[in-house]
Amino acid sequence: MQQDEIATSPRADRALRTDALVALAIAALLTLCWAIADWNQLARLVLPDPDDMMRLAQVRDWLAGQGINDWTQYRLAPPVGAPMHWSRVNDLGPAAIIGALTPFIGRHAAELGAVLLYPALLFACAIFLTARIARRLWGAQAALVAAILAALAFPGTTLFVPGRIDHHGLQIVLMLAAVRALMRPADSTGGALAGLALALSLVIGLETAPQVAALIAVLFAFWVVGGLAERARLQGFAISLAAITSLFLVFLRPTLWSAGLCDAFTPASTTGTLAGSIALLALARATPRLPDWRWRLAIGGLAGVLVIGGTLAAFPACVTGPYGRMDPFLLREFMPHIVEANSVFALPFRQACSVAGLLLAGGAASVWMIARRPRSWATMLPIVAVIAVSLLVATAQVRGTYLGAPAAVPVLAGLVLAARGARRWRLPALVAAWLVSAGIAYHELPGAVLRLFDSPAPPVFASAALGDCLHGDVWQQIDRHPPGVTMAPATLSAHVIGATRMSTVGASYHRNNRGNMAMYRFFLGSPAQAAAIARAWQVRYVLFCPDDFAEMEVDRRFPHSVAAMLRAGRAPPGFERLPLEATALRFYRVQQ
Repeated sequence: MQQDEIATSPRADRALRTDALVALAIAALLTLCWAIADWNQLARLVLPDPDDMMRLAQVRDWLAGQGINDWTQYRLAPPVGAPMHWSRVNDLGPAAIIGALTPFIGRHAAELGAVLLYPALLFACAIFLTARIARRLWGAQAALVAAILAALAFPGTTLFVPGRIDHHGLQIVLMLAAVRALMRPADSTGGALAGLALALSLVIGLETAPQVAALIAVLFAFWVVGGLAERARLQGFAISLAAITSLFLVFLRPTLWSAGLCDAFTPASTTGTLAGSIALLALARATPRLPDWRWRLAIGGLAGVLVIGGTLAAFPACVTGPYGRMDPFLLREFMPHIVEANSVFALPFRQACSVAGLLLAGGAASVWMIARRPRSWATMLPIVAVIAVSLLVATAQVRGTYLGAPAAVPVLAGLVLAARGARRWRLPALVAAWLVSAGIAYHELPGAVLRLFDSPAPPVFASAALGDCLHGDVWQQIDRHPPGVTMAPATLSAHVIGATRMSTVGASYHRNNRGNMAMYRFFLGSPAQAAAIARAWQVRYVLFCPDDFAEMEVDRRFPHSVAAMLRAGRAPPGFERLPLEATALRFYRVQQ
């Protein structure tokens, strides 16, 4: 198997600099536009997503002295706290920016700088890697096209807007880096770089485990076909994957280290990764004794079965998945309303088009690309594998589209180039190619078409949307009160922790079974039951948005509950409403 040598000429260096400058320029421009549009919230450090608010709280706790190995959020389900499944790898970026800027501009401005700069830098890296992959697939002309398409690659772009400091953006960058590394010539450097990127991705979280497995399968396919020519790459990958995983195992293992967990950096994931690394290293070392590709396929396949089967047998939690330990009530009532954790087929048509359109286009373009250039299969295989697996993931969980959309861009850049070179109907072909390849088109066009035939329903005054409860200076108003435990629905809890000094009981994090069940029992129970729970948890305040629990049809199913009373504007006995200005959010003091 042959691949083109990577050029080291001045022209190649110039192309590298050009791609980097274009990526930085696009990321800076869009970050500026996005920041201006959302400045009212960003300036108050009210971030776009609850996970970003919780991440900011985790970073603050770490900078305040909490151990690097202690991932517990102590203001969630106090006084013991709730175990989180987020590693510190992603915290390094925001923490470093805050630490560097604080002596010069103060803590608030430094945190604001971090929530602006960190996603912008990741966005620039993602655009740069997309351009590099497209250049490798299609040549120099594809780089700028891919960079522009990367800026339009909804829904992936939503993970890079100002304030998005959660780990998904970093995982996209690492996956693209691994793809680009596997498109290099078959040397140990490319293998080691891919191993480094994939090891870090697995330490950060297991959301990308299917794509990691796909790229390992690609590496295995290269070895089966190439034999000795692929030995160095496979060996470099195995050593790098094992070394990085071992480094985190020895020095950065979390304090909660349970074999019953398979949702992040755990004994299960570490054992599987190290066992797989050892198996790949053994295959690389045995290559001279396996001259026939059939033997390599058989022995390698057997090794893979043993690694996967052994890991699942040793850690049954991986069979039930990350949510296997959740209370059945939460699985039934809470998880179906987490959009990213459900199938794309469970979404309304417009929303499904919005999140999955670009990925589907990338899948179709991948088939076209392979059919057009079958001899370049080795160069195309890494990116095609990521797209294909992301499509499969999306059938079970929408989060597959967030990684799949950016991965589709380099392939779709070739479609634009093909349209540009069309001899007939060039302009219509070019317009169609850009529309098909621009993720934002799938977000905007279905809604525009539907609006032509279906007028929007008038807003219902009594039903306040979540945004009406989060915007403005509401969190500063709440934070003026003495700190205490605040009972809040999952939609508000991360903001309580990230934007105030308050604590809360439940939040949308699957390891917090005890606190989450207490929160649901409080709001879905009678006032007497809620009072008992409030005493047990020493609840001082209650927060409620008028639209909370609407997804559960709480007014019909739990008509005598605290939630139904609050939605109707009636305060249960012992609830004293505290004034909040210019917000739909309701804030109560609980009389003990």
